[in-house]
This record gives sequence, structure tokens and C-alpha cells, in this order.
Amino acid sequence: MRARQILNQVWQWLGADRRLVEALIVLLIIQAIVLFLPQAPVSISTSPVYARWLAGLRPTLKTWTAPLATAGLLTVRTSLWMRILLAWLALIVAVHCADLPEQWKESTRSRHWLQVLACVAGVFIIAGWAAQMVWGWKQSDVIVWPAASITIPERGLTLPAREDVSSNRFLPLLTGRYGLYFVPKGSSVGLVARALDGQGQILPLLPSVRDEPQDALRLALTVEAPEAYFVLPQVGYVFRISRLREAEAPIQVQVYRSADGELLVETALQDDGVLFAADVRLELQRDALPSFEAVYNPGAPVEAVGMLALLVAVLGRYYLCRKTATQPAEQTPDEIAATD
Repeated sequence: MRARQILNQVWQWLGADRRLVEALIVLLIIQAIVLFLPQAPVSISTSPVYARWLAGLRPTLKTWTAPLATAGLLTVRTSLWMRILLAWLALIVAVHCADLPEQWKESTRSRHWLQVLACVAGVFIIAGWAAQMVWGWKQSDVIVWPAASITIPERGLTLPAREDVSSNRFLPLLTGRYGLYFVPKGSSVGLVARALDGQGQILPLLPSVRDEPQDALRLALTVEAPEAYFVLPQVGYVFRISRLREAEAPIQVQVYRSADGELLVETALQDDGVLFAADVRLELQRDALPSFEAVYNPGAPVEAVGMLALLVAVLGRYYLCRKTATQPAEQTPDEIAATD
């Protein structure tokens, strides 16, 4: 008997209108956290990648990096407390759905539809978060070159060139694909490198052993990948180009002999420049390229509809409660006779 009373109290507590308000407030707080705090592009299970990403945040977050990471605020999508919150929301929705037949007979039509709207909103929010957890992903340092297609090799995606990229520095960039959009993350250093011999003939450059030689090599130096290497196989030179964290900082260029690793030339270039190593002339053209974080969240539209529906349901129920409280109570026949 005691257990049944406790279950009834828990049921009534979950079915109270106050729980919907609390759920809406918590969800809005979570959306603010996701908006203002950087979120890990990978799960914690891939510890080396996550550790490198977390190390890149330390100059920005400083001493707050470790506490925020421990609390799961940098991995909201996969954190344990987020799963607990979704389970709590699922219980609230289940209780409200179960109470619908009983309340349908006792309340007004407006309250009926607000109750239905709250249940549908909860289902949409849970479905949106579930889709994000299962299929969502992030890819940092997506570089966009002028008049060139946008490629994300890690995801096997190639998007057509965009002409409005340079003007979109603060707002998310819609890609035309469902659930995929780009979040601006400042700018990266873009370099176009060409090597020429003493007679002015172009020498093909080799970016890696798996790629084909290229007459003009495009390189992007980002925060996560501040260095780039390429080879001039005809003369046995290895080039190393690196940048500091600031996008406007000079570029350090080093030339090594591949046979013995001897450093032949080292210099710093602020803008476009030319570097000579024996009979080889290396030309570097520098440009500031927009950098984005690619976010694929197939549940975002569903979750947004659910959040809006839950907000309407909460405000509607609040309005009806205020309206009922301000209406004068109906007089009984005895009270009417007394007034006469």
C-alpha cells in the first residue's frame, strides 16, 4: 500500500504542469551551452583526437578547460547527464500521454489540445536529440578556397563552390543539404606554392607519397594543422611550412635535403614571397581563407519544431491558468437570492 502511494505521488509529480516549464528551461539552458561553448567534434572514446582537440582549447579557456571537460559541458551530445535528462523528459511525456484520456473528460477543449501539443513536442525533442546522438558529427577546420568546391575527405563529401562565403563571417552557412551547415570559425592561412628551376621551368611538387605531383600546390595552415610538408623529388628537397596561432603572424619556411636532413634555408615570410635554395625558386602566394566547422545534425529541424511547440504549450497553459484565476466565480442560487 505504501509503495502504491509513493508511485501515485511520483506520477502526480511528473504529470504536473510545472515539470513542462522546468523541462523547457533546462532545454533552453542546454541550447545556450551548446551555442556558446565549443563542443568536441569526436567522442571521448577516441582519446588521442579528443586530447589534441582539448589541448587546442587551453589557450582560450585557460583554467576552465579541465572543469568544463570533466562536467561534460564540452561533450553535451554524448554526456551521461544529457542521456539522463532525455530519460527524464521521456517520463514526463509518457505520464502526460497516459493522463490524456482521463483529462479529456474533465478539462476544456483548449486544455485538451495544449496537452496533446505538449506530448507531441516532447516526442519531437527526444527524436531530434536521438538523431543527433546516433548520426550527427562535426568536422573542424573546413577550408573554403575561392571559386573551388568544398571537400570534406573524412566524410566523403564534396559540395559545389559558393560565392557568398567571404561575406558570411558570423552566421551559419547553409549548404543546401539537409542537416548540414557550416559554422564560421575565423580565418586560416592559405598558400599556393610553385617551384621553378633556373630556366623558369615549373618543377612539380609532391604533397605526399600517395598523391600525384602538382605544378601548383595549395596548402591550408589551420589551428589544428599548423604545419605542412611537401617534396621536390627532382632535386631531393623537403619543404616545411609552419604558422603561429595568429592568422596574421609570419610564415616560417624551411628547406631540408632529403638525403641527410640538412637544413639548407630558413626564413620567415609575412606576405607573398620568394625563397631561393640553390637553383630552385619557391614562390608562395598567401591569402586569408574562411575557416568553418562542418556540423551535421539531422535532428536539429525536428528538435527546433519540438522546442517551439513546447514553448507554445507552456505559454498557452499559463495563459489559461491566469484567465481562470481572474474570472469571477459563478454565484449559487442562494447567493443570487440573497443579493436580490
